[in-house]
Amino acid sequence: MRQQQSFNSHSNPLPAKEIAPASFQPIMADSVEVMEYYYRGKIQELEQSLAKLNLLDNAREIASLCKSIVRTREVLKNVIIKKGTQGSAQPSIK
Repeated sequence: MRQQQSFNSHSNPLPAKEIAPASFQPIMADSVEVMEYYYRGKIQELEQSLAKLNLLDNAREIASLCKSIVRTREVLKNVIIKKGTQGSAQPSIK
């Protein structure tokens, strides 16, 4: 039986912080625009981390980052929908 590599294997050339950046934490924002900016930045940072990885050496990390990107895009989609409903609910000033 073949032994699986651990998540923190020695073949991993990147530090853990570069693979899954922890600079983005859940936010409490006053405006939808701030939330949108935050999640767009988070997606961009995750995609940059993903571009640094090698499929043969970092398959699990790549899968994890892809799942994070998909989840973050879903949240961003909900923020954009919320932004659209808030904009239409406000009376227009002429």
